[in-house]
Amino acid sequence: MDQGSPINDSKTQELSKEHSMNKGRNKLCNLPDIVLQHILSFLGTKDAVRTSVLSKRWLYLWVSMPNLNFIQGPSEMNDWNRNLFMNLVERALVLRKSSNVQKFSLSCDVFCDACSINSWVFSAVRHKVQVLDLCLFLNEESFVLPRSLFTCESIKVLNLQMCYNLRLPSSIFFPSLKILTLKHIVFPDDQSTQRLFSGCPVLEELTLDNCYWENINAISISAPMLKSLVIYDLLDSESRCQVIIFGMSLKFFVYEGRLKNDYRFCNPLSLVEACINVDGRQIEVAYHANKLIKELSNVESLVLTPQTFEALDYKEEFIAHLPKFHNLTHLEFYMGFVDMASGALMKVFQNSPCLASLELNGGIELTKEDWKLDHVPPCFLTQLKTIKIGDFLGTEEEVLVVRTLLQNTAVLERMVISWSKEFSGQDQKQKAVNDHLLTVPKGSLNCVISFS
Repeated sequence: MDQGSPINDSKTQELSKEHSMNKGRNKLCNLPDIVLQHILSFLGTKDAVRTSVLSKRWLYLWVSMPNLNFIQGPSEMNDWNRNLFMNLVERALVLRKSSNVQKFSLSCDVFCDACSINSWVFSAVRHKVQVLDLCLFLNEESFVLPRSLFTCESIKVLNLQMCYNLRLPSSIFFPSLKILTLKHIVFPDDQSTQRLFSGCPVLEELTLDNCYWENINAISISAPMLKSLVIYDLLDSESRCQVIIFGMSLKFFVYEGRLKNDYRFCNPLSLVEACINVDGRQIEVAYHANKLIKELSNVESLVLTPQTFEALDYKEEFIAHLPKFHNLTHLEFYMGFVDMASGALMKVFQNSPCLASLELNGGIELTKEDWKLDHVPPCFLTQLKTIKIGDFLGTEEEVLVVRTLLQNTAVLERMVISWSKEFSGQDQKQKAVNDHLLTVPKGSLNCVISFS
């Protein structure tokens, strides 16, 4: 048969393709263990275990993976699959020998396996874990994490979620812990909770996500290196406690919740950015909101929600006591329409002499029919250079606000107006509003208006 025939060409191509594939496999198998383990680290732990059937070389390769992630899925709730899950975690830790664990993630129901789960956490600590992520669903309050966890020298990141009492030992010290996230934790009492926060000398980021404060009367969060503090407090709880925050290095603060607790800052001068979302208009919430805003008067950037200003507007006398924001250069709103007739908002404008940037991302509205700018804030005449308005509908009230802002800002350089998605398809009306606003007399001749 002619060697140049189509049949021979086809066979040659198949052999060449097979040779290339084998060559690729050999190259992969000849890679150092550390490289193969790095490749496995991009797989889920279950998929990594499945590679053990590839060859003898791969049989125990997964055991030394730097990251171990075990997440109990819905299909593993029955006894058979639950046992498989438990055996997988047990095997991964028993076979690990001396190699360290960089990250250990565990998400599962505790059920009657508290001893096993405790031994897994203990094993992760013994293998010098650096990132520990525990999400435990408990059916009894007797579960206690191992004492060794709370004196772990290697751990740098700890994420802990479990909706029961966090039973803490008498000795707590995390010499390397930089990031701590506590979610749905029930703080047990003042003393042990205080030991927890005091036992993190190099902590830089702390997140308290919908934790339970009912057992706490007063607590201080004291961490000399703390740079970021985030508190989500949206639970419908009856807690009423005082939280004092010592943060010589604190730069960033976020609060979102019903503000039933009283938050105070010692040495708040270091704060640069704050984001506040207060949910509620009761007198207690309004009182705490005003106190909190005073604590944040030194920030350079402040992000708020309209709901927060509703709390600040709750009592007329509160508005008169709003603080001076001497360093504030950026004020931003999100999550809803901002009432430009708000007395608290006008007071903040008046009290912010350095305000250079204003963002109204959720849109604007007016609750007063005869609204006008009675007193032009000083920053409008000397500092305010950028205004961004989102979710714009082109109503008469919105056009009035934009026209008033354009006429009363002497150094404004840019106004950006983003049309609402609800307004799509109404090009003619958009053009009419655009043309009208572009011809409005402006206080700043250098102001450029753009629409998007």
